[in-house]
Amino acid sequence: MIFTLFFLICPTAGTGQAYTIGDIILKTDQLRNLTGADGSGIGVGVISNGAAGLLQAQESGDLPVDVIILMNGKGSEGIAMMEIIHDIAPGAALLYHDFGGGAQNDFIHAIESLIDAGARIIVDDVGFLQVPYFEDGYTAEKINQILEEHPEVIIVTAAGNNAEIHYQAKFSDDGTGFHSFDGMKAIPIAIQPGGMFSVFLQWDDMYGYSVNDYNLYLEENGELIAFSERIQDGNSLPEEKFTYINDGTSLVQAELRVKKENPSDEDKNIELFINAQKDKVFISRQFLVIEDSIIGQATVPKVLSVAAISPESVNVAERYSSQGFVTISYPEMVVRNKPDITGISNVAVSGAGGFPKIFSGTSAAAPHIAGLLALEWSLFPSIPADDLRDILLSTTLELGEPGWDPVFGHGLPDALKIYGKLQEISPDNPLPSSLAEKQIQAIQSIINPPVMLTGFGEITGPVTITSPGTYTLGKDISHFDGSIITIMSSDVIIQGEGRKIEGLSVQFIDDTTIEQNAIIIHSPDSGRLKNVIIKDLLIEGTTNAIIGRQVDQLHIDGCTISYNTIGIGLFDSNNGIIENCLLSGNAYKGLAIKEGSSDNLVKGNTIEKNLYGIDTIGSINTILEDNIIKDNRRKDVYTPKEPETIIPTVIPTGVTPCVDLNFDGICDDPNETPKPTKTPASSSIPYSYSHQISMTTTYSHPTYYPTAHPTCSG
Repeated sequence: MIFTLFFLICPTAGTGQAYTIGDIILKTDQLRNLTGADGSGIGVGVISNGAAGLLQAQESGDLPVDVIILMNGKGSEGIAMMEIIHDIAPGAALLYHDFGGGAQNDFIHAIESLIDAGARIIVDDVGFLQVPYFEDGYTAEKINQILEEHPEVIIVTAAGNNAEIHYQAKFSDDGTGFHSFDGMKAIPIAIQPGGMFSVFLQWDDMYGYSVNDYNLYLEENGELIAFSERIQDGNSLPEEKFTYINDGTSLVQAELRVKKENPSDEDKNIELFINAQKDKVFISRQFLVIEDSIIGQATVPKVLSVAAISPESVNVAERYSSQGFVTISYPEMVVRNKPDITGISNVAVSGAGGFPKIFSGTSAAAPHIAGLLALEWSLFPSIPADDLRDILLSTTLELGEPGWDPVFGHGLPDALKIYGKLQEISPDNPLPSSLAEKQIQAIQSIINPPVMLTGFGEITGPVTITSPGTYTLGKDISHFDGSIITIMSSDVIIQGEGRKIEGLSVQFIDDTTIEQNAIIIHSPDSGRLKNVIIKDLLIEGTTNAIIGRQVDQLHIDGCTISYNTIGIGLFDSNNGIIENCLLSGNAYKGLAIKEGSSDNLVKGNTIEKNLYGIDTIGSINTILEDNIIKDNRRKDVYTPKEPETIIPTVIPTGVTPCVDLNFDGICDDPNETPKPTKTPASSSIPYSYSHQISMTTTYSHPTYYPTAHPTCSG
C-alpha cells in the first residue's frame, strides 16, 4: 500500500479575538498555506477618521505592537481597517495617518506622508461630499500626479455608500421653474424630532465658473423651512447645500425641491446627495437614483475603487454600495468604468475604540483588497504597480454581467489566480531594488491634531481654548469637526484677521457628525463665562456659526456669517453686543437670541436673505439699533421691526395673534381678536410609511439582485 503525505504550511493569519471571513472568501488563507507568504516587506498605509483604541486592539492581539502612527485623529475606524489587513497579511507593516479633517490639501498630505514613510499600498475610506461631481478636482489631479511619480504605489479606496442617498437627472422644468422628479414636484423626506440631514446639489457647469443659477429648497405644507440660494455669476461654484435640523417635537414631512432661478439658464445635469441620520430621516425609495453615485478620489482612473458584498450573498451587491458609471463633463465628456473591484463587508473586528464589532460598508471592503495586494506583492516585490493592478482586475470571479459592470466592477478577486498569473509574467520594466525593497520609516507629520490652547496662540485647526488670552486665526480653516473652535474660558479674544472658517461634510461608517459648530462658547462645568470677544471673521457652511451658552458680555464685531444653518445663537446669555456683522443667506436663522437671554444689543448689522432674520422669542429686552433687516424669506414673529425692544409674549396654543405692526402690544384694529389657527394643508406628495425605508431602496434587476438582503447596519 502506498501512502501519499501532504505537507501544508500553516497559515500565518493575524491572531486576536476577531477574524474576517473575507480572508477565506478571497482565498488569501490558501495563498498563505501554499506559499508561506505573510505580506512581509510591504508597507500598507491606512487613512480614515482616527486610530483611537490602538492599545486595546494590540492587547487583544488584533493588531501588532509595531503599528506606526503618523497622525492619530479622533475616531476608531482606522483601527478596524488595519485589523482586516492584519488578518490577511499579518507580516505587512501597518502605518496610519488621519485624513486631515476634510481639507483636500491635508488629505493629499496624508498620502504623501505615508509614501515617504515607506507605504507601497495606501487604502482610505474617506467620503468627501464637497468635491466636484462632474470633473476631477484638486484631490483627483494630485493623486494622478502621485501615481505617475510612484510606480511602486497602489491606492485603494472605498467606492462609497451613496447608492441610497443619491439622485441624478437632467433638469426638467415642471412649468413653474422647479425640477420635475419624474412627474412629482419634490423628493419627500420625513424627519423625526431631533433628526437632521445635509443635502448637496451640483450641476454640470465648470467648477468655479458657474453661469447657471440653481437653488435648493425644503418645504413643509408649501412653506419654506430651509433653503440655499448662493448666487452663480460666472465665478462661482455650481453648488448649493444646507443642513436641516428638526428642532420641534413632531414629525416633519418635508419636500426637497430644486429650482432654476432664471428661465433662460441652461437645463443642466443635476446631482444630489443627502447625508442623513439613518434612524431619524426617511426618504421615499422611488426617488433615488443608484447609478453614477461614485465621486471624489474613487473616480480617479488608476485608483482601485472597491464595491461591497456580504459574506452571506457574494453574488449580491450591498444595497448602499455606490455604483457606476462615472460621468465626467470637463475638460471633455468621458464615462469611466467605476467601481473597479468588489470586496467583503459585514465582517468581524474587535470593536476597539468603541467601534462596532461588525464592520459594514465599502469602508470594510477596501482594506480586504489592500491586504490581498500586500500578500501578493510580498511574493513579487519588483512587479510595477500598473502590472499588479492589471493582473488583479483580469483574474476576478465575475459576479454580474460579463466583463466589467457598474455594480461589481470586474468582480471578486481570487488570490490563487492572481498568484498563478504573477508566476507567468516577466515585467518589461521591473521596479529597481530601491523601490521593491522600500524601507519603513516613521516620518513625523507636520499637521497637528486638535489641541488645547492656554494663554495665547495661533489657531490653525480645531482647538479647545481653556484659559484667558488673545488668540489669532493663523490661516483659513476648512474642517468637518463637530466644533472647530471650542471656548471654555472667560476673558478670551479671537482675532479673525479677516480669515475664514468653513464647515465641510465627510462620511464614515463610524457615526460621522452632521452638525458642525464653527465656534461654540460654553463652560465645562455648566457655570457661566464672560467677556468673550470675536472679531473680523468669515464663517460659512457650518450648522451653527457662533453659539454662546450661558455667556455674559459676549461681543461679536465685524464678522461675515453666510450660508450656515444658524448664523449666531445666544442661549441664556446676557449683556452681549453684536455689531457691524453681515448675517446673510443662512438656511434657517440669521440671529437667534433665546432661552431667557437678556439685555443684548444688536447694532449696525445687516441681516438679509436668511430664512428668518431674527428669532428673539424667549429673550428679554433685546435692543435693536441701526440694523438693516431686509429680504429675509419668512417675515413673521421671528423678524421684529426696528428700533423697538422685543418683549416676547406667550401665545395660547391654537390661536394666532392679531395684527400689531408697531409692536406696542395693542391690536392695530381694536375690534380684531385672535383667530383659531388654520389646519395645515396636506402635503402635495402622499406619504405611505409602509412603503418607506431608512435610507434604503429596492432593486428589480433579476441578474444583479436575485435575493433579498438587509440594510447596512452602518
